[in-house]
Amino acid sequence: MKNCLFFTLIVTICALNCSFSRAQSYDEYITRSFDYLDADSLPQAEEALRAALRLEPGNPGNGMLLLNLGTIQRRLGKLKDAEDSYTIGLAFLPKNLTLLNNRAQLFAEMEKYPEAIEDYTEVIYREPENEDAYYARALCRLMNSDTLGARLDLEKIDQFNPNSAKSRMGMAYVYKAQGMWREASELYDVLIERNPRNAGLLRERAEVYYFANRFGAALDDINKSIDLDPRECYSYVLRAQIRYAKGDKEYARRDLNQALELGLDRAEVSDLIEKLK
Repeated sequence: MKNCLFFTLIVTICALNCSFSRAQSYDEYITRSFDYLDADSLPQAEEALRAALRLEPGNPGNGMLLLNLGTIQRRLGKLKDAEDSYTIGLAFLPKNLTLLNNRAQLFAEMEKYPEAIEDYTEVIYREPENEDAYYARALCRLMNSDTLGARLDLEKIDQFNPNSAKSRMGMAYVYKAQGMWREASELYDVLIERNPRNAGLLRERAEVYYFANRFGAALDDINKSIDLDPRECYSYVLRAQIRYAKGDKEYARRDLNQALELGLDRAEVSDLIEKLK
């Protein structure tokens, strides 16, 4: 069975397309891929790695090559191709935690939360005190409607790192998901006290205040967040929502238009656009 699987993987690699006109060696293709990466030419870097894989599909170094290929494909937005690259890479290097972590992150990005949870579980099995893996698995479980599982992961972090900022941040997300606004705001208070110029934390607490109908406090936080990071479009969306809730439709429209100018997809805020007409 294993031999059949390996043969299938080799055939898959052999099928990768290559458009290079001049014959080169395996190492030359790899060197060329690095040159393309240095020039920020991602499609050409992908093509060079595909060519190397096609030239020597059984090379033992292909595991790391596929790791690099998958990462390039993620940056290009070719998520399914990246998934295939990481999966084949793991067939070459089944114990490589970097490949496993990258595939878990990719699954989460693709909203394949059960698959991401499975990969993070394997990472945690091999590294029982991997805080990042516990935190990421907690978020995936939360997105997969497993609030209890998320809490257990975050509590596990507290056991080996009682001062973990990730644990507090994760619990704030859990409280938000449960509508426990006071508990969430208290956690953000601690985080912001330690990181007073963190625009993301201020935006998160502003959202909590907004849902708790504390519009004045929400507006104060989101204004500070925008001062620190004026290019974040979602901050303007939240401020538009807060201002609309306060009855200030004119300024809400201005904020929404600013978010759209910064590149926000109109489809994401279609309901708010209708409210502000």
